[in-house]
Order: sequence, then C-alpha cells, then structure tokens
Amino acid sequence: MDMLHTILNFLLPHLTISFLVLFYPFYLFIKLVSCLLKKFRFENVAGKVVLITGASSGIGEHVAYEYAKRGAYLALVARRRDRLEIVAETSRQLGSGDVIIIPGDVSNVEDCKKFIDETIHHFGKLDHLINNAGVPQTVIFEDFTKIQDANSIMDINFWGSTYITYFAIPHLRKSKGKIVVISSATAIIPLPAASVYSASKAALVKFFETLRVEISPDIKITIALPGFISTDMTTPQFKEMYGSDFILSESVSRCAKAIFRGIGRGEAYYLHFENVARKVVLITGASSGIGEYAKKGAYLALVARRRDRLEIVAETSRQLGSGNVIIIPGDVSNVEDCKKFIDETIRHFGKLDHLINNAGVFQTVLFEDFTQIQEANPIMDINFWGTTYITYFAIPHLRKSKGKIVAITSGSANIPLPLASIYAASKAALLRFFETLRIELSPDIKITIVLPGVVSTDMTTPHCIEKYGSDFILSESVSKCAKAIFRGIGRGETYIEEPSWMKWLFIMKNVCPEIVDYGLNYLFVSYLKPYFKRD
Repeated sequence: MDMLHTILNFLLPHLTISFLVLFYPFYLFIKLVSCLLKKFRFENVAGKVVLITGASSGIGEHVAYEYAKRGAYLALVARRRDRLEIVAETSRQLGSGDVIIIPGDVSNVEDCKKFIDETIHHFGKLDHLINNAGVPQTVIFEDFTKIQDANSIMDINFWGSTYITYFAIPHLRKSKGKIVVISSATAIIPLPAASVYSASKAALVKFFETLRVEISPDIKITIALPGFISTDMTTPQFKEMYGSDFILSESVSRCAKAIFRGIGRGEAYYLHFENVARKVVLITGASSGIGEYAKKGAYLALVARRRDRLEIVAETSRQLGSGNVIIIPGDVSNVEDCKKFIDETIRHFGKLDHLINNAGVFQTVLFEDFTQIQEANPIMDINFWGTTYITYFAIPHLRKSKGKIVAITSGSANIPLPLASIYAASKAALLRFFETLRIELSPDIKITIVLPGVVSTDMTTPHCIEKYGSDFILSESVSKCAKAIFRGIGRGETYIEEPSWMKWLFIMKNVCPEIVDYGLNYLFVSYLKPYFKRD
C-alpha cells in the first residue's frame, strides 16, 4: 500500500500538469459551449411535484412563487403555519394547481419523513426537492461562551437537508428528479463570524457532490451558493449589528428567480426552460422572502412557523396564478414536523415535484459575544438539520416524480463573514451535503444549491437595523433574488450564485485567500467591531 502511494505521489503531479497543458484549453472550450447551450434549456415543471423547505419566507417563499407561475405542484415546508398558508395562497394565485403546506422542523428526522410521506400521499410522487431551510451566524468563533452552542448549526444546516434528502431519494429516483440545495458562498470562502456555519455548509456541499456520483444518472443535484440576500432573517440582524442592511445584499425575489433559472436548465434532459405549471412544489420558510413558482402555475405546499404570514403568501400565490396552494405550519427543525410536511403534501397532491429547502434562521453576533455557547445550537438545528430531515422524507417521492431539490444556503458558506460564524458553518455543511446527495440521487433527482448573498427580507433587515441602524448596503431585494433562483432552477443549474458577482469573490478566495481573509477581518472585525452591539 505504501508503494502504491509512492507511485501515485510521483505520477499524479506529472499527469496533472500534462492535463492542464494538453487538455485544459479544450476542456474550457467545452465548458464554454455547454454554458452557452444552457441559456436555451429550461425544464418544464408544469405538473411536477416540488417540495420546498423553509418556504414560509425569504428565498423559499419566492422560489415557491417561481414554481407556481409555471404550474408546478407545491409542498411547502416550514415551522410557521400562518406564513405557509400565506405563501400557499399566493402560489395558487400565481398559477400552481395544487399546493399543500406541511408545518414542521427539518431538523427533526420524523418531520422530514413526514414531509416526504405527506407529499407522496397527496401527490403520489416527488420531482424536485428544494432544500432551502437554514439558519445563519454572525459571531466570531472565540466569542462563543460554550462551544456546545455550535451544535445546532450543524444539526439544522447539515442534518436537516440530509434527513429529508434521505427519505426523498427513493421517490426522486423513480421520477428521475432533482435535488436543489440552497447552500452558501461561505462554504467556499471562510467568512469571519461564520466559522461553524461555513463548516456545516462545506460539509453539505461535499456530501451532495459525493451523492451526485452515487445516484447519477438517476437523480440530478443542483447546488446554489447565494451571496448576501435581503430576507427577514438576515436584514434585521445586519441592521441590529451595523445600523443598516449589508450594502451588497441581494433582494430575495431576484435571488429566487436566479435559483429557479438554474434549476430549470437541466443539462441532460431538458432543451428548454422547465414548465412548472401544475407541478407540486413544497417550500419551507415560505412565510416571506423568495417566491416565483405561483406565477408559472405551480401547485404549492407552503411550510413555515407563522400561519398568519403563510395565509398571506398563499393568497398572493393564488392571485399570481397558482391553481392549488396549501399551507402547513410547522418547524423544520422538528423531524416530526418535516415528516408531516411531506405527508400532508403527498396526501393533498398525491406527488411532489420540487422541494425548496428555504427555511432558516440568521445570526448577527460575534462568536465571543455569545452569552452562552448553547445559544448557537438553533442555528444548526434549523439551517442544517431542518433541510436534511425534510429532504430525507421527500426523496422517495421526488424519485418517483423525477423531481428536484433546491437548497437555499448562503454566500457565507464560501466567504467568512464576521458576525455569522455559526450561521456560516451550517450553510457550508448544507452545501457539501447536497453536492454529495446529488451524486447519490442522480439521475432520478436533480439538486440545485443556491448560495445567495444578503437578501433584504423581514428576517435579515430587522437584524441589520437593530444592530447597525440600517439595512445592509449590499443587500439584494428578495424579489430579485427569487427570480434569479427560479431561473436557475428552471435551467437545471447545479449551482446558483446570486448575485452572480459573488462567484468572482469565491475565485479570489481560492487564488489569494490570505488577502480576502485580511480584508474581511479588517472590515468586519477591526473596523466595525466598535459599532457592534453585544448581546
């Protein structure tokens, strides 16, 4: 065995250099042609069942609207039933023919199984699983009072997507579906104040990359790495910490549209943008933020904790064109709730085409400023575990419908954003998770991972205002983000970075990490720390 390693140590460097010199230019040409062709391909999601986690607000909500506009059937998963009902109604108005909501917690294994079971029971299949649920972090690692507080970030950001994906795979394999993972830019770039968050997101990305190999070609996996998206999770924390929203944060609607475009651009199976009319889409965290499915006639299942917000989103979705919208109040961090989300979606629609894992919580505190480290646990429980649970339960149904899973993660998965250490780790784990799952589920289920930046939503804006006195200057509107996500989903994109400029920041992080780290440390720690409000 040692001799083999000696041989490989000698051969691989030479083989790698030879490849770069002889074949890499041709490889880049092929990639360029493929990229150009993707612009003209988009999956028809009409009548497909889509399960979306974190669908009560933010990216999950607006991704639901994008599916609804194209006629997809939706199973919306989130903890807030009131918000899910609103998102479900809006999805119906936007064009979704059938929408169910499954309140629950994606960090709860039983809930994740319930999400899938109810979706299959209602729709009879699952085409897309959108793993969007997640929680953020904005605290420097050393600021944690107790390191155990970081457990929740991994529980939500990583395990949440893994559980629901586990349950969804059998169904997605049957439907040759998709898994879309909304990860984060921090999975690639170590963002200060997001250490554990970045780790969980990185783990999530690696998992789905490996899973993509295991399940290919049955299930396709798309990983979205959004940057700063302005949502009701991120904006409030930024404003609380800095007095304003992040200057580069993107609107949640724009991010959602980009994600949807990426999902719809199926490289292997589709020659046009996916038609989601009458497809069932389950969206977690659907009470606010991102949503575009309703406009395309998709049926929506909206999941979130707030029933009142869900009802509003559901009504808006119906007005936008969704033919059938249901709301399922619940907590994605609760396994039983996640299972319920899927079960009720399947019971109502009989199938599940898209699962949008969008539910999540944010963080805007330096790691050392945590009074008790245990306070960071909910970030992992919701952001990572919440997405994993519902994905686990959704996979069997998505396999049947050849569906998609969309995971809304965060740009902090690649970029070490201060004040979001635990949040960044959960998003990084989510990214790595769905990359691996994409391999396992391919080609039955396609997975799109979205890494939005700071999106102005009712979750992020209040935090930014509270902390800093204003919204984050780079935050993006939720509608713009949602549109970008929806376009990405429709095009079958594997990864969706929104805003798109963040991909270049990711490259800089890989090429000159020390410079990027220094700049982020100076900006968020050295320069802005005096303005931070300690909790």
